[in-house]
Amino acid sequence: MESNFNMFPFYSDMAEADKKLLRDSVLRKDLEKGQIMMGDHNRCIGIPMVVKGQLRLFRLSEKGREMTLYRIRAGELCILASVCTMGSVEYDFSVEAEKNSVLAIIPADTFTELLYRSQPFKAYVFNALAQKLILSIETIEMLIFNSIEERIMAYLQSHANAAGEVKITHEKMAVELGSSREVITRQLKKMAEKELIALKRGCIKLMIICH
Repeated sequence: MESNFNMFPFYSDMAEADKKLLRDSVLRKDLEKGQIMMGDHNRCIGIPMVVKGQLRLFRLSEKGREMTLYRIRAGELCILASVCTMGSVEYDFSVEAEKNSVLAIIPADTFTELLYRSQPFKAYVFNALAQKLILSIETIEMLIFNSIEERIMAYLQSHANAAGEVKITHEKMAVELGSSREVITRQLKKMAEKELIALKRGCIKLMIICH
């Protein structure tokens, strides 16, 4: 797994001693697709770096409704876990492997040490934190200011293939947009009646494609 560290943008600029500390400290963890790595209210014991695969960070409400916050792809680390480690707070979110994944877990004490002694590592962490903060603000703005139809249309346009199709279930879209399956189904039917989309089994086709 050592050679895979080069996919992380901070690694090549780190001092050799810091690279060695990172390599010698991380613990490998394999996750199968669909496996949940952390549940609500678990204290962070390490920061996962995604060497292979993809993770989905989501929040689960008291009523059991899920909302996807963001994804962690190969070559990225879980910035929220790092923030929880820096602040010694509980990790109030869950992580699901969307693909078979290989993780390199940085122990909390190693992460803290690298944060203070490695400028490239520190810069990466704070830049990633800023990006996720902006993404979170944009998500909040979308939920507050955009109608459910606008949110659905924006999602479809950003995920459609060349044919204008998005292969997704109503339940999955509800998770992505922080809504309920019933609301999504009802709104999709209204959009189909207005001929904005066409509904197929497991697939939604945009009738008007805007890029």
